[in-house]
Amino acid sequence: MPNKIHKQKPARTCAKTYSDYKSFKQYLVKDFNNRCGYCDSHDKFFGGFKNFQIDHFKPHSIAVFASLKHDYSNLVYSCQSCNRAKSNKWEDSHGFIDPCAEKYDEFISRDSNGRIKHNNTLHGEYIYSNLNLFLRRHELLWSIERLEEQREQINKLLDEKVYNDESVESKLLKKFRAVQNEITKYSNSLYIEIST
Repeated sequence: MPNKIHKQKPARTCAKTYSDYKSFKQYLVKDFNNRCGYCDSHDKFFGGFKNFQIDHFKPHSIAVFASLKHDYSNLVYSCQSCNRAKSNKWEDSHGFIDPCAEKYDEFISRDSNGRIKHNNTLHGEYIYSNLNLFLRRHELLWSIERLEEQREQINKLLDEKVYNDESVESKLLKKFRAVQNEITKYSNSLYIEIST
């Protein structure tokens, strides 16, 4: 059974108006849960808020959509990969679906290994192909996040359990925690490095 692509469905909540769409970025970050609206990759893998982009769902470069350039309901918090792939492509029928719409989940999903899939319709194939959702990077980033979540769960269990003995199990768990702490240190350094 396929899984929804979004860990938490994005929802646009900002009611403010600005004359420059870039002013909405702080609201987009929150509404999109620090994740790309299209592939659901966390912005920490791309240098955070600073490096994530704002996509115009309906491209303002197309004359009929020009008035939507600064309309919050037309903006999507996007990783560079998806934003560049989508560019100003638009298809009136069987084209893109707003990632905030529940309908998006009918066409794009993840399998149990984190691979992004489509539902074998023209719509699904269009989104999947035109956003390059077939790239392995999406699966890898999903896997990294899953490992980080598992690490946190293990650390929580280790914090709850008190080891008064020096059993083999206790020594192994302590060693495992030390290794995990090193991985965390280097992961955090990587995130900081790509953010600057």
